[in-house]
Amino acid sequence: MRISLVNTNLVAEDAIGTCIMNQVRLFRRRGDDVRIYTGHPPERMPADIEALTQVASPSDLDDGRFDHFRLSDLFVYHYPGWYDLIESIRKRDRGTVIFYYHNVTPPELWGTDVGRAELDRGVDATALVHYADLCITPSPYNKSILVDRFGYAADRIRVLPLAVPLERFSPGEKSSVLLERYELHGQYVLLYVGRMAGNKRIDLLIRGLAEVKRCVPNTKLLLVGDDRTNPAFRPIVTEARNLADELGVGDDVSWTGRVATLPPYLRLADVYVTASLHEGFGLPLIEAMASGTPVVASRAGAMPWVLGKAGRLFEPGNADGLASNVLALLEDDALYRRLVAAGLERSREFSLETYEERFTEIVDRAVTYTLPEVPLEVETENLDGTLDAEESDVTPGETAATTEDDKEGTTNPLLWIIEDLEAQSDISMRGYVVHSKLPVIGSLVAWIRRNLTSHLREPYLDPMIERQVAFNHRVVGALRRAADALQMSHQREGQLVKRAEELEARVVFLEDIVEDMMGDKPSAD
Repeated sequence: MRISLVNTNLVAEDAIGTCIMNQVRLFRRRGDDVRIYTGHPPERMPADIEALTQVASPSDLDDGRFDHFRLSDLFVYHYPGWYDLIESIRKRDRGTVIFYYHNVTPPELWGTDVGRAELDRGVDATALVHYADLCITPSPYNKSILVDRFGYAADRIRVLPLAVPLERFSPGEKSSVLLERYELHGQYVLLYVGRMAGNKRIDLLIRGLAEVKRCVPNTKLLLVGDDRTNPAFRPIVTEARNLADELGVGDDVSWTGRVATLPPYLRLADVYVTASLHEGFGLPLIEAMASGTPVVASRAGAMPWVLGKAGRLFEPGNADGLASNVLALLEDDALYRRLVAAGLERSREFSLETYEERFTEIVDRAVTYTLPEVPLEVETENLDGTLDAEESDVTPGETAATTEDDKEGTTNPLLWIIEDLEAQSDISMRGYVVHSKLPVIGSLVAWIRRNLTSHLREPYLDPMIERQVAFNHRVVGALRRAADALQMSHQREGQLVKRAEELEARVVFLEDIVEDMMGDKPSAD
């Protein structure tokens, strides 16, 4: 099978970069012909992955410059936010398209105006998911965003947690080199791994450190991750450094920047801490647990689901809650050991083997699944001035999803009404554009629609249509939930009626017993 993976970049030790690398190696072992298309050169990637990576422009993909991409059987578009190559998803006229949704940081949590416009666009462009046959996302939290905000059908979303190579992330001795480099001998180490973005709330980690040091003075905070390449991070880091100085812990906070190898840093830590306000998954949580490091995290986004019962949670924005959870671990050896054991057990659920097995199953089913065609009805004028529609596979009064026979077999009439609405909620007719079955001229019709009207369609019509489709799906979803609630209330009503009848029969039975007893009682005379 010919496969194309698309993303804005490819960076080593990055969650998405690692995910793509895992997918490529799995496809190669299967014997698939796979390529990666990015907008930027790969960074620190292994040679085997770099050799399969092609830096491309939007026109390269749209104009068919690369035969492999043009003729692929499967397209996997990774989506961490909007990037120019993602727009090529609109024009895929063959193969199966998967939208791999990693989540987009809400702009209101970004903490600075620098780069906020890009986030706004990234959130809005998530609607491109409607051009995909299937969506994969690493958490139920992300799935709820796609369903509730963008109206994507829940049954076309597969939740697949990211993988951790457990042979790399495992308990081990602390690195003497790192202990010396960051002056950590005799210190408890709190560790954070990730970008220094506003939504990560580095300031709360510093406030929490100051609180912890009141009780455990020999504690330091190690911040591992990009703190300078993105202009949006610089004011966040400057404010955090100033705050550390104000609280008297400036010398107890170390900023490492990006590191080439992460596992030694996780083994260096006594507690992994994060105060992030929004996470679509949280891969470092699993990497920390797999390394034998207990986790303290805010109760936000997907993190409670990722940790399960293997971590300690505090309310978002609460530095005191962060500090009290850290102190509980540092001061209670039995609790510390229990959390380490629970974390190791939880991390095994995110193994690379499990990921590959489930990803293979999803892909194999996706490439054999085709969406129902949305027929194009073309009206033609008769000699008498009346209008007829061309024949299609769906007769008048029916939809591709629900026929009258189906309706007659449905016990709840409200459900087939909702199914009718759901079948008609996607008004974009993308099924006809992407999978045209017109003989001979089908591909020409699709080409004309894409190119002749693109100056109107892409900037104006497509966004309006996608917003309307998302709204339609939300309405149908609300109706379906209401119908489910109504059906459950009817079932409950039936149960209550049956219970009332049983109680009434019981009362009659007891009355009969009492009457019999009163009849057997001797007379007072």
